[in-house]
Amino acid sequence: MTAGESETEPLRLSIEEARIVALAAQGLLHPPAGDATLDDLHAMIERLGVLQVDTISVVERTQYLVLWSRLGAYDAALLDALLHPHRRVFEYWSHAASIVPMSDYPYYRHEMLRRGEDRMWLGLKRWMRERPEVVRETLEAIRTRGPLASAEFERDPAGVRANPWDWYGPKESRRALDVLWTLGDLMVHSRRAGQKVYDLRERVLAEAFAEGIPTDDALPTGEETQRHFVRRTVRALGIITPGWLWDYFRLGWPYGAAGHNGARTTKRSGAVAALHELAREGLVVPVTVEGLREPAFVDVERLPDLDRARASGKPTYTTLLTPFDSLIWDRKRARELFDYTVAFEAYIVPEKRRYGYYSLAILHQGRLVGRLDPKMDRQTRQLLVRAAFLEPGVAPDDALVDGLGGALRELARFLGARTITVERSEPKALAKGLTKQLKQQAAATRVPSRPRRLPVPAEAP
Repeated sequence: MTAGESETEPLRLSIEEARIVALAAQGLLHPPAGDATLDDLHAMIERLGVLQVDTISVVERTQYLVLWSRLGAYDAALLDALLHPHRRVFEYWSHAASIVPMSDYPYYRHEMLRRGEDRMWLGLKRWMRERPEVVRETLEAIRTRGPLASAEFERDPAGVRANPWDWYGPKESRRALDVLWTLGDLMVHSRRAGQKVYDLRERVLAEAFAEGIPTDDALPTGEETQRHFVRRTVRALGIITPGWLWDYFRLGWPYGAAGHNGARTTKRSGAVAALHELAREGLVVPVTVEGLREPAFVDVERLPDLDRARASGKPTYTTLLTPFDSLIWDRKRARELFDYTVAFEAYIVPEKRRYGYYSLAILHQGRLVGRLDPKMDRQTRQLLVRAAFLEPGVAPDDALVDGLGGALRELARFLGARTITVERSEPKALAKGLTKQLKQQAAATRVPSRPRRLPVPAEAP
């Protein structure tokens, strides 16, 4: 199958084939092979384009879990090393606060400058104008003292938290650090026990690019930036509709593009035009997908995966996905493509939760078949599954029990858990089957030890 063969009439895909294309693009089609290296992590981040960062660590922070879902148990220190000292990634606003490839810095620099002009949140912009001296003093402290974390700035003894939902608390320097990071005057230098350490942008870039630092007078244009992220989105998703295009990077709309013949474009028409332009260039092929209302497009790089799927290359992988995983963070896309409703109940009062504080989606052989509510007890080194739930019509057969049991053991290995306990499930047979299977495997092999810590060079190559 080639791109040219699809130009006269759209390819027809079943929903299962469309899912396989998406899973192949996201690195979730087949189990990983061997312990992941620094280069493997970097290649996966380049492939996905973005890792969302989140602080919830009831199991592990989502940025580490997204890579685990694709690469299996790995040394988590390698992700930190990609940021520093290797400087192959950096942190900035993307889909949300995110880890992104350093190779994309020129395009994000365009966004940093836009935020300084018109995309800063109104509350922060107002505060920045009211307290310029705090911003100035915070920047100067880092300029003279070197990389600093928020904890290294003094707190105003009279400061109080404005309200229970105040993100920044009483420390004005913390707000200033976020402003300076958003504007691009500061970058995240490294992480210290999960906390951001900030440094001047030019000092971080000097380590990343040596003599070839991208300058502001040679940045991509707005239209070039938009095209870059459209192309990145198509590659990351594998299969896409106009309705799914803009969510992946959330870089704002429009980038000053006027559209064809000077006509102003809307978000919807802009997506349609961008995808049809890629089709004319032979970079995507139009498809129709069973069950999808919108026309869709497949990245030409994924056509071999589609061929293998049609030759009975069925998905073989079972793993768990955080609510912030790039496969499912677009709730609309998860419903349309996988017929699955993502549950995230961390901010719902406990008595109203259905699935638990931080439920992970169960991906099994190409389908999202349920979710479970886990907790890692680091003191007792126990991985606890407080509840597991299967979707209606999904049976806890041997293949599912074996696959999910294997995923839990691999998660335990990643987290350093010694034991795994499953408390309850719906249906009840799932917990019973998992408990039996886990005991049998534990008796035979014990829960594997954590992945070996690979040496991390002190300097980037």
